[in-house]
Amino acid sequence: MPEMLRLVKTLKINTRNIRVLLSGFLILFIVSGVCYYGFGVFFKHIQEEFGWGRGVISTAFLTFCLVFAFFSPIIGKLIDRYGARNVILIGSFLLGSGLILLSITTNLQQFYMAYGIVGLGGSGCGLVSVSSLISEWFSKRRGTALGLVTSGMGIGGLFMPIIIGNFLIPCFGWRTAYQILGLLTIAIITLILMKALPSRGRPRSGNPQYTNAPPTKSIKEEVLKSALRKSTFWLIVCAYILFEIAETGTVQHLVIRLIDVGFPEAMATFVFSFIGLFNVIGRFLFGYISDRLAIKFCAIISFSSGLVATTLLMAIIAPSNLLLIYLFILAMGLTVGSWAPITSMLISTYFEAARYGTVFGAFSLFFFVSSGVGPALFGYIYDAVHNYNPAYILSLTFYSIAIILISSLPRQNQS
Repeated sequence: MPEMLRLVKTLKINTRNIRVLLSGFLILFIVSGVCYYGFGVFFKHIQEEFGWGRGVISTAFLTFCLVFAFFSPIIGKLIDRYGARNVILIGSFLLGSGLILLSITTNLQQFYMAYGIVGLGGSGCGLVSVSSLISEWFSKRRGTALGLVTSGMGIGGLFMPIIIGNFLIPCFGWRTAYQILGLLTIAIITLILMKALPSRGRPRSGNPQYTNAPPTKSIKEEVLKSALRKSTFWLIVCAYILFEIAETGTVQHLVIRLIDVGFPEAMATFVFSFIGLFNVIGRFLFGYISDRLAIKFCAIISFSSGLVATTLLMAIIAPSNLLLIYLFILAMGLTVGSWAPITSMLISTYFEAARYGTVFGAFSLFFFVSSGVGPALFGYIYDAVHNYNPAYILSLTFYSIAIILISSLPRQNQS
C-alpha cells in the first residue's frame, strides 16, 4: 500500500483523474473477481448438482476464454468508434445477463452458452476498454496509472472468492449467488459510469498518443507478417502457451483440489483468495525488476516460481501442512502476477515500439486461448485417473520447457 500511495503521488493528479483511476480499478475488480477468480469457487457446487466431470465443467472456462480472445480485437475497434464508456456499459449488461443465465441453466449446452455471453461481456468491460480509458485521460505517467488500475484485478482475486465462497453460496445457494453477482455487476458498473467517471475525457487531439495518424491496415498486416517470420516471436509465444496452461490449470482447480485432500471449503477459498494478494505484489515486483534485469532472466524467475509452487502443491496432502501452504501462496501468487509486466516488456524489448500494439495483440490471442485450455486439460486428466498429480507433473514439464525456450532468446536488442 505505501508503494501504491507513492505511485499515486508521482501522477500529480487532480480530482477528476482520481475518479478515473478509481472507476477503472473498481471495474477490473468486479470483472476479474467474478469472471476469473469466481469460476473455481462455483466448481464444487455445479459438479454436485449436475454430476458433470471436471473436464466438462472446465470446458465452460475454455468457452469463456475463446470468446474473450476472439472479441477483444473487435472491442478495440468499437472503442475507437463509439468510446470506451459506451462499450463498457454494454459489456456490463452482457456480463450481468450471462451470470443471471448461469443461475437458471439446466443442461450443458445452456451452461456453455451462458459462459460464452459472460466472455463477450467481460471482453467489453475488461482490460482493453479500461486501458483505453486510462490512455485517454493520462498522457504522462500512463504506465503508473495502468499499474494502479490493473491492481484491481489482483485485489478482486483477494476479496471476491471470499465473498462468493464464504458468504453468497453458503447463505443463498450457487444459483442465487450467480443472480446476485449478475445484478450487482450491472448496477455497480452502471453507477460507476454515470456517477464516478467524469462525463468528458481529455480531447484526443491534445493527447500525445493520438497526435500521429494510426497505421493503415496494410502497414499493420506487414508488421504482423514480419513478426510471424521471426523465431523470437514464436519462442515467446510457445513459452507462454506452456506457462499459461500450467498456471491457469493449477489456479482454476485449486479450491476443489484442496477440498479433495481434506480442506474445509472456507479454508480452501481463503488460500485461493490470498493468491490474489500476492498477484498484486507480483505485478509490482516483476515490474520493478524488469527495469533492472535482463527481461528474459525475469521470465526465467517467473517460470521457476511456477515450478516451485507446483512442487509445493503436490506436497500439500492435508490442512495441517501450514508451512507448505504459506510458501505455495507466495510462489503461486508471484507466478500469477508476473505475466503482465514481463510479457509487455518482452514484446517491447524484442520488437520496435511502432510494432508493439500489433505484435502484442497477436501474442494475446495465443495467450488467452491457452488460459482456457489449461483448466479443461486438468479437468479431463482428473476425470481419467481421479488424481491431479499427472496434471501437476505435466505442469512441471511445461514450466521447464518454457525456461529452455526463453533462455534461447537472443540478447536484448539483437533480435
